[in-house]
Amino acid sequence: MIALFQPTAVMRQDSPVLRAIYWALALATSAAQVLCALGSGSPNTANPMPDWVNTSANLINVALAVLVLVPRTRIWGAIGTAVIMILSMFTNAQVDGFDYFLAVLPFDLGALAVAGVLAWHHRSDFGASGTPDQR
Repeated sequence: MIALFQPTAVMRQDSPVLRAIYWALALATSAAQVLCALGSGSPNTANPMPDWVNTSANLINVALAVLVLVPRTRIWGAIGTAVIMILSMFTNAQVDGFDYFLAVLPFDLGALAVAGVLAWHHRSDFGASGTPDQR
């Protein structure tokens, strides 16, 4: 369990300034996922999604918020965040209406961009296994 919180190979190679920048991006990604979970769906939707869909999406958002904060799972959290943000944009456009889509598009694109940068930076951690001393 403690190994999950140890720095990854990518994190160990970063300078202290870069490490701080990528931690800030991880915190921003986590905060974005929590905000998504708190404010999912437009209240003006004519045909809203079933409650179980919204609840499931909110639970996934919270899980991704946690994954992105744990160093060893950050890559999975960032990739998951990027995927769910793309799905969210599609849902906003198709289900919630074009006006709502345009209203939340800057937030969605910002969250997608930050998650993408985070995932790209940690891409060499993808599929890494073993203890920190083995890498």
